[in-house]
Amino acid sequence: MPTPDDSLFASFERAITSGPPDERALAGVRDGSDWVELTRAELHTQVAMVSAELAALGLGPGDVLCLQLPNWTEAVVYTYAALRLGAVVCPITTIYRQRELSFILERTQCRIVVTPSTYRGYDFAAMARGIADELPHVEHVVCVGDSATERVISSGSLVTGTGAPPVEPVAAATDDLAVLAFTSGTTGESKGVMHSHRSMTAAIDDFVAHAGLGQGLTSLVMSPFGHLTGFTWGILMPLKGGGDVVLLETWNAEQALDLFARYSVSFTMGAAPFLSDLLDAAAERKEAAFPGTFVCAGSPIPPTLIERALLLHHTRVVSGWGMSEYPIGTSTSVTDEPALASTSDGRPAGRADVRIVDVDGKPVSVGEEGDLVIRGPGLFHGYYKRDDLTRDGFTDSGHLKTGDRARLLDVEGHLRISGRTKDLIIRGGENIPVVEIENLLLTHPAIREVALVPVPHERLGETACACVVPRSGHDVPTLAELAAFLRERGVATQFFPEGLRSCPDLPRTPSGKIRKFVLREQVLAGLRDHAEAPA
Repeated sequence: MPTPDDSLFASFERAITSGPPDERALAGVRDGSDWVELTRAELHTQVAMVSAELAALGLGPGDVLCLQLPNWTEAVVYTYAALRLGAVVCPITTIYRQRELSFILERTQCRIVVTPSTYRGYDFAAMARGIADELPHVEHVVCVGDSATERVISSGSLVTGTGAPPVEPVAAATDDLAVLAFTSGTTGESKGVMHSHRSMTAAIDDFVAHAGLGQGLTSLVMSPFGHLTGFTWGILMPLKGGGDVVLLETWNAEQALDLFARYSVSFTMGAAPFLSDLLDAAAERKEAAFPGTFVCAGSPIPPTLIERALLLHHTRVVSGWGMSEYPIGTSTSVTDEPALASTSDGRPAGRADVRIVDVDGKPVSVGEEGDLVIRGPGLFHGYYKRDDLTRDGFTDSGHLKTGDRARLLDVEGHLRISGRTKDLIIRGGENIPVVEIENLLLTHPAIREVALVPVPHERLGETACACVVPRSGHDVPTLAELAAFLRERGVATQFFPEGLRSCPDLPRTPSGKIRKFVLREQVLAGLRDHAEAPA
């Protein structure tokens, strides 16, 4: 069982001090401009110094430190500096603006918020100052990449030190709140997901052992720091295991390939479109380095991507399913048959108790679809200051109602996510197997991405509309062509898409999950506009 020495900071400190002090621990953009590499000793020293500065500003055990930062080195330093003080880290995606950030700062009663000065053309410093003027409890705005101005503290002064007295690390209890993550959501509702040191440690340890990842990984962080995918698997997991972290500031396949080669990256994680972009970019090069393991979660993986990654780059693709409330609940392993990652979302990872149940809460048989529920040591501790949502979110047995639908594939527990409960398309009383149809359409040579969403139908209740992102150089197939393609693969006619929308891209959460409620609203808005257009 975990002990107080198993806090996230304690495990980081053990790992960072166990290897050669001059060995690299972190590489990435600093202050939004300079590329830097920090050794183990340098990272350890910076974390200690920043924790002293934050303590001098009033941050202490149990306080929430909000970090709205890109994939910059400061994101890692501030994370461990807060954990060193027994404070709670709240990573926030940079896509959030005043409404969302104000909500989080007010809900958490955060006293210190750290943001960029500017990022991708947006003035975060001005936004944070404006919010602080409205929320008296926000005492300090720290900006990265900016000199001190009114109401703003320069991050540079904290990283280099202003002479604050050193502080000793706080021995946090394993059930203390450690991470607070506000979901971007696929259903539009943002909730504060609470993780303790114990739950985060369990989720990490179980997945590493189950998937056979090993220790000492060099991780390229492609997903945003402000989402638990990048935060947990890109940063916490490798540093806990004695590895090192390379930060990719914004998604760019060419830059990612360069960093794969420069740092001999062994691990990365992202949704299937990331892998597709990397493989396409690599095809234009004589030689291209790839990590040994690529974990795909958040969307189905076309079989061709898995085959290309393995045959061309010797990369094992591991498929997985997880959510903020349970960072990885199921996955395949590096020792599994490679093709399994294209047909399965894996089996329960480590001690995760994953069940697929019917409407009465009874486990379904192999081949049947039902609601996915989960419990285990990696499960979150509830929704922040929303006891009502916490109560409603669990079954009587203590399993979280994930909102996902799944099908049990075999007695070993392999499963396939078949959609969201709220994403069901029920045509004439019959459920359309949304994910299965999407997976088949992904094999069409002209289709890069696709998502099915329901649209109202007077007689049938609803039908499926296919939202298609075409591959470069291809036109979107017609409905008749899609029907012929699916018919050749033995799909029942009632499951064919009956609407078609061409999209330049699909709206996604920072982790790569398609925001289907947004997509459906776009489709419905288009239908309304068409209906209201003059004849």
